[in-house]
Amino acid sequence: MPLVFVHGVNVREGELYSRERAFRDRHFVEVFYRQLGRQVASESILNPYWGDLGASLSPDTPFLPRGGYDMLWRRNLEADPDTAVSDIEDIFDSDCATPLLEMARTASLADVVDLLWDIADQEMNEAGKDCGKSAEDMARLAQRALDFAHSPEGEAWLQTVKTDEELLERLGGLLHEDENKANPARASKDSGAQKTAGKTTMAGLVKSAGGRFQKRINDARQNLRTQSKSLRVRLREDMANVRLRIRQKAVGTTARLINNPIRHIFHQQCALLIGDAFSYFSARGDDRPSPIAQRVIDALQEAAIVRDKTGEELIVIGHSMGGVILCDIVTHYGKDIPIDVLITVGSQFPLFADLRMFPGVNPAERPVPRPENVRRWINIFDPHDFLGYPGSHIFEGIDDFHLPTYAVGGAAHTDYFNRPSFYWQLARRLMDYVPVRA
Repeated sequence: MPLVFVHGVNVREGELYSRERAFRDRHFVEVFYRQLGRQVASESILNPYWGDLGASLSPDTPFLPRGGYDMLWRRNLEADPDTAVSDIEDIFDSDCATPLLEMARTASLADVVDLLWDIADQEMNEAGKDCGKSAEDMARLAQRALDFAHSPEGEAWLQTVKTDEELLERLGGLLHEDENKANPARASKDSGAQKTAGKTTMAGLVKSAGGRFQKRINDARQNLRTQSKSLRVRLREDMANVRLRIRQKAVGTTARLINNPIRHIFHQQCALLIGDAFSYFSARGDDRPSPIAQRVIDALQEAAIVRDKTGEELIVIGHSMGGVILCDIVTHYGKDIPIDVLITVGSQFPLFADLRMFPGVNPAERPVPRPENVRRWINIFDPHDFLGYPGSHIFEGIDDFHLPTYAVGGAAHTDYFNRPSFYWQLARRLMDYVPVRA
């Protein structure tokens, strides 16, 4: 039973590739094939390698961050850079009675402005036409608030504030005065509006936004006291928008994050992912396969010869970009190659099909018929894999299966073939298509 495995992007020859290939071949032979009742030598598994035809990065990776960079935010920092982040975290994890004021002093008043304007914008959307402010008003007032926040006057003013309520009252009042100076006619018309319809003024919006924020904090804290530890995670998720606005206080801390080796590895992997995909699509024409596709076609034709001689089923598996390449081949460049079972795993071919990247696929005519040279097509994706997609919504005759590995981050995309159970379950599912031999 010949088998062809087509790898995805960011695969290069070396110790890691050799180790992963040996692991796959070993588990195909000892788990997958045995489960199907077949005794197959590893030589029957073809692994067309195309990494050398993919993207080539400069040895010094000049696109990666290195060294020191000036921070966009200009601030004179007095706090210890190493404790800046933990101080900010304590605002949310403790019973701090003045979270807004602590945020302003630990991070900056500008971060409080970002937060309040975000919540005020939500209130404006909810109020609709009943809100007395326009998006233009809010933007103009934001500019004035930020000017004040970064001024010596604003820094001195912040040191005199004692509570969140006072901060909200004084900030709203300051902006209300500024707004009246900018528009005296409107100020005269709305002279009594703040008392009767507070939300129609900036002071009212600021106060209401602050109240909403404090309620969220208090509700989350109360839940943490009475319920399970998992709610601490929920609190952090709920406050994600707040924390995104809390800047790193120290250039030194930011520089360490920028130059973190893990960040470099992630950037380099993303670069190869994008580069390999571009290399593939840019090198092929409407009637001419790319060099990468041609190498895979050669392996498929070699395996098809074995299939014809032995009468065994030809199984073809493509992981990630490997599935994209195979989709391109079976729908256009290699429609004459008979494949008994095509298995795509964690692949983006449905996305590229919808983007009209395949000359042999017209997604406007859905469902797209399964290629005549493919008897069965199985597609597997992990719901946690952001690079794996179901194919049955575009293609007719594809059997989609989801595999919840519960892996986190990029591991959900790379770990399919690192699990012995995957080969066992794949063989069990394949029994619906391939006869099992005793």
